Amino acid sequence: MNVNRNPKVTVIIPTIGRDTLPKALESVINQTYKNLEIIITDDTEERKAFQLVSPYLEKDNRIRYIVNTKYRHGPAGNKNNGLDHITGEYFTICDDDDTLSPDAIESMVNIAIEKGYMIVLGNYINQYGKYTGKHYGKNQEVEYSSFLCSVFDGDYSFIVRTDLLGKDRYLDECWGGEGILWLRLFKRAGKGYYIHRTMGKVRAQGEDSVTKRAVLPNIASRQVLTYVHYIDLFFEDYKKYCPKNIIRYSISGITFSNLSGEKRKIIWFLTKSFKASKLYTFLFVIPWAIFCFLAPKYLLRKLWASNIKNYLKKLFFS
Repeated sequence: MNVNRNPKVTVIIPTIGRDTLPKALESVINQTYKNLEIIITDDTEERKAFQLVSPYLEKDNRIRYIVNTKYRHGPAGNKNNGLDHITGEYFTICDDDDTLSPDAIESMVNIAIEKGYMIVLGNYINQYGKYTGKHYGKNQEVEYSSFLCSVFDGDYSFIVRTDLLGKDRYLDECWGGEGILWLRLFKRAGKGYYIHRTMGKVRAQGEDSVTKRAVLPNIASRQVLTYVHYIDLFFEDYKKYCPKNIIRYSISGITFSNLSGEKRKIIWFLTKSFKASKLYTFLFVIPWAIFCFLAPKYLLRKLWASNIKNYLKKLFFS
């Protein structure tokens, strides 16, 4: 089989026109790997990003600017808009407030070609110089079950073979929930490869971050759907490999069911968690459901903003 040693890589930069966009774009333009297609997808009706990127469009014919008019506005829909326009053999995504290390794409492409993996991961660092993705201090193969069960968890840089994607897309009715697509891709590939090195830098969460905006009244119901899909689509796999994940997502889903006023969804989450583990349901999920029912919404929002999500990870996966 002939292997293309210089495949085109599509880099999608989803944006809402933040002032961090030029820095993110420059980090992609200046990659040591040059066979790139750079797609900037603007999620604003006002085309807020155009003024920021127009000087680059005139200088670099690898860059394309498109506006999301097809999908629901939000992080998932805007990325889908970029996925629809891929022409590269591989693709990756760089958020408009992240930056890539100069040789990030070259490093991952080389591994994909040499070792034959359809998914290759690298790590990011945050503003404190700490890795944002869980790791074990070495380069290693990553099985689907390890990704499913949060053995590898957090923010990673990556490249993916485009033909692995097919017609799959992010669920744009959800808020966030990007891991749902990655689980589908990992399940299809069976395994990927993790490179233990810094591929880029992520910004600290600001007020406009996806996580912090999730608690807003008009968004909370979309966050409920995220946890519904995680559990529903991968229930049997979770039950086989790591039933605690069902418990964790049920607790999160119950939180947002209360924030969005969809209290009937609480029964759904309780039922799923009971099927996964009766013990953990009685110890954690039912007490939390009662607390959420009685607690004022402002308190639930405050708890979520205080990183209770990460506490749940530690509780069930430490």
